[in-house]
Amino acid sequence: MNLTILSTNILIASIMLLLTSYLDLKKREVPDKVWIIFGAIGGALQVYEVRTSATPLTWLIVSVILATAIGLGIFFAGLYGGADGKALIVLAILVPYFAPRIGIYRIAPLIVLTNGILLSMLLPIALAILNISRIMRGQKIFEGFSEPLYRKILAVFLGYKSTSKPRDFQFPMEKKASPTEDNSGKKFDFGFMQDDFETMPGTWVTPGIPLLVFFTAGFFALLVYGDLVISIVQFVAHSV
Repeated sequence: MNLTILSTNILIASIMLLLTSYLDLKKREVPDKVWIIFGAIGGALQVYEVRTSATPLTWLIVSVILATAIGLGIFFAGLYGGADGKALIVLAILVPYFAPRIGIYRIAPLIVLTNGILLSMLLPIALAILNISRIMRGQKIFEGFSEPLYRKILAVFLGYKSTSKPRDFQFPMEKKASPTEDNSGKKFDFGFMQDDFETMPGTWVTPGIPLLVFFTAGFFALLVYGDLVISIVQFVAHSV
């Protein structure tokens, strides 16, 4: 692919991912018209690029089919939201393939998918570091909870005790107490997405960061570095 054309496609894809990530974070919804607009732009660009042989038609078809199959499959399996699947499909139209500095294949949306999932795994690690540091500073983050150790350990990786008024899209990790219960013996609720629980300072919450945000980070990781999963596999293989 011509470098100028590729740069244009990457620029448009970057704008799309940054914009939709912002919308998903703020409103928890990305209007379909946004995907339609960027998909139409990508489609028009690809018609030109295929006609001028800038993009091999085979790469485009394979990329779109795989991204659509995976996006729809994971969505209907209930593993992520519709915006995440649409992002992969439109990204496949805009940037069907990209030669990474580190990697073994060029199908861009698949690398973005694996990069994004891998980066999302850093969130539990960051939460655990935060909670452990608080415990080491003497904070009683489990005060009032009547829970076995394994559930407390799970909570350490999934959320944290808020110290201020919770922000939008922070979901409570505590069960709503019944009218006959006092503040003692509180329980964790790992179902999340409660609408009837008023979160207050001191409530355990989990950050509701959309997977689309991690896809965006995974896209820029692809541009700058490459396939993070393959990089880790290669590192482990060389270390054995």
